[in-house]
Amino acid sequence: MIISTKKVLLAEHKSDIADILIYLLRAWDYETICAKDGEDVLELVRREQPDIIILDSNLPKIDGLKVSKLLKEDFLTAHIPVIILIDKRQIRKKMLEIEQGVDDYIVNPPDPIDLEVRMEMALRRTQYQLQANALTKLPGNRQIEKIIQSKINEGQPFSVAYYDIDNFKSYNDKYGYIKGDNVIKQTAYIISIAVKRYGNKTDFVGHIGGDDFVVVTTPDKDRLIASETILSFNRLVQFHYDTKDRKRGYIISRDRRGNLLKVPLMSISIAIVNNKEHRLENMVELMEIISEIKSYLKTLPGSNFLVNRRSPAKKEFIDEKSDISSKKEDVLVSNYRPLGQILLEGNVITPQQLEIALNKHWSSGQRLGQTLIGLGMASSGDIARALESQLNIPHFDVKKIHNNEELENLLRQIPFEIIKDHGAIPLNRDKDVLSVAMLNPGDVDTIQKIKNITHCKIAPFFILENEFGEILEKITKKADKGF
Repeated sequence: MIISTKKVLLAEHKSDIADILIYLLRAWDYETICAKDGEDVLELVRREQPDIIILDSNLPKIDGLKVSKLLKEDFLTAHIPVIILIDKRQIRKKMLEIEQGVDDYIVNPPDPIDLEVRMEMALRRTQYQLQANALTKLPGNRQIEKIIQSKINEGQPFSVAYYDIDNFKSYNDKYGYIKGDNVIKQTAYIISIAVKRYGNKTDFVGHIGGDDFVVVTTPDKDRLIASETILSFNRLVQFHYDTKDRKRGYIISRDRRGNLLKVPLMSISIAIVNNKEHRLENMVELMEIISEIKSYLKTLPGSNFLVNRRSPAKKEFIDEKSDISSKKEDVLVSNYRPLGQILLEGNVITPQQLEIALNKHWSSGQRLGQTLIGLGMASSGDIARALESQLNIPHFDVKKIHNNEELENLLRQIPFEIIKDHGAIPLNRDKDVLSVAMLNPGDVDTIQKIKNITHCKIAPFFILENEFGEILEKITKKADKGF
């Protein structure tokens, strides 16, 4: 019944039922990934981006209903259909939880025909809902309007930021729609990561269509998210152009009359509206203000954002302009080389391999280096050497980490949440200098947190994602035993 291969994530804690389900799913031509507990599900969903998820309601660590609720609260995974396998005796007791965070449920152990039909129906519903934004899998217009209207009705402080890529059409016309789609996918990734890192847990990202996106956040976060998005976009977008266009800073295009034009490289304009000074009554008013801000931003060169709050007495604008376009940032952008570019220049990978890896990286959220390793396109050594060149920070060899009293004292001192959630592991202390291995050694906030806790100067090293997982597993086991 399945026409094309789909990826399913299965989490069933009873091995006998799991074995039967794996057999059936593979017989139905599903690519099947298995998770051992609720925490494992959350990690695998982020990395693998399955098309559909089947969860046992009684999973270890985090139960299936709680896992499903967490997935539905995250804009990056909310679109993935979830089917819960639940004991018949629990259905009545758990009905409210089922209604709040599950696409469908079925009595466990499931009837094979019933399960297959429900999976197909869930996939069809999801495909229908994603038709407007199938490229990025971000929520589309209907969900965007629903979220914004709920914020208007609640009356609590909120911000709506409208993201628009400048000069995208000229790029798309010259380089073709496939490369244009890659720009859209990378922009969606950049915005989503900025919101995840610097926004609130309840923030929302939607894809209106084409090169237009929406972020719903709070007034205390909107400028930071916009600034970080601009910085990342400016660093990376230039590498979608060939070397000639990138060096001269523009492309040659023609207008409707056939006249030659010099079109600057793509930039991003972000129009932000919040309700701090004036209550927003409806979507029409909101979009009217956004439209006025966008028109003004289009007259400015480069990437910019503008926060406007309309005065209730007069139709005037109180603007807060972006100060992101500084000489310091221009230097950072001009000197920056993405990991993929470094590997290309070193003949480690081909342009075709990079494109395949980037598409998986953008859709899964997995770091590009780990994606390349997983696809067998580069070794851990290749990635480590390239990152040392990019970051100008040394790589830490995990073989050099030793279980000793000093390490155990450091692990006790730094909260496990910082280690796990921020990817930072203390290594050793030499007088007042603490060496820390980090997934993101540029994470200034985490470095400052560790500095405040330990009262040490921090010497950052970087580690790869698989290396961090290996160390984290050892630390978790030791923490469970109380060291």
